[in-house]
Amino acid sequence: MILATLLACARAPEPGNPEFNDAIHQAFVGFDDPEVELAFALRELERNIDANIDPTAKSSNDRALAPDPLTEDDIANLDHPDRDPEACIPVALVGLSAFPPEDAAAIQVLTDQTAVEPYSPNYFERTFLSGGDCWEDRGCDRMNTFNDLVKENFLMEVETSFFKDFRWIDLGLPDPADVPVGEEPTNPGQPRWAFVGRSWQDDSFDGKDGKSTLWQSYTIEVWIPRDGGTLRLLALWSETDLGISISDDVVAGTTRAGIDDNYKAQEKWLEEHFGR
Repeated sequence: MILATLLACARAPEPGNPEFNDAIHQAFVGFDDPEVELAFALRELERNIDANIDPTAKSSNDRALAPDPLTEDDIANLDHPDRDPEACIPVALVGLSAFPPEDAAAIQVLTDQTAVEPYSPNYFERTFLSGGDCWEDRGCDRMNTFNDLVKENFLMEVETSFFKDFRWIDLGLPDPADVPVGEEPTNPGQPRWAFVGRSWQDDSFDGKDGKSTLWQSYTIEVWIPRDGGTLRLLALWSETDLGISISDDVVAGTTRAGIDDNYKAQEKWLEEHFGR
């Protein structure tokens, strides 16, 4: 049964096009940049997804891409394991939620994340380093968290931790090139609030079997508002040693399916708490 599941997940995502890769890397690397620049990257991502991917496609295969690898320069400002980031397997998955980002923000302020993390059903605790008491309702624009968890799937079980930061971004801000030098960028109309999260490990973690290792992991995740809900995207770059011979395609496919299961678990939580 496990072998059949692995083989069913074996299809690797198609490579992202250059415009998608530029935008997703700008969002990851430029997470701490001025809001106007991050808003530009998110709009570029949105335009590229709308032109090339159907977020309502039933199969996660049809909503997946493989972004370009991260480089040493991309992670230079983050504490991270002494590993080559280009060894990571990249997977990005698009999805669509029936709920707005303002509802999805409630998930991010849960201390216990197990209800929305099907591959951490027994332990996933989020600690708020800053912004935990003001970010959800945009009383502050940034929240920083530290996360302890046990990750479990049929490939490995590992006790791990990571940092994850969140920012609210007004997509109604102008393009950076249209802002005169010395002027503060402003949105003259109604704000269009999205939020973005970036995570990273600062260490490597051995699996409970003593043979597997989660060497490094990085994500960028976006929630972009649209009529009737939210356009979602999560890109993950991770390097693991599973202690057995499994192809990169199988690992990528399993990762893609896992992200999609997370989307479904979060949608179920939103339905239970906000209704539709």
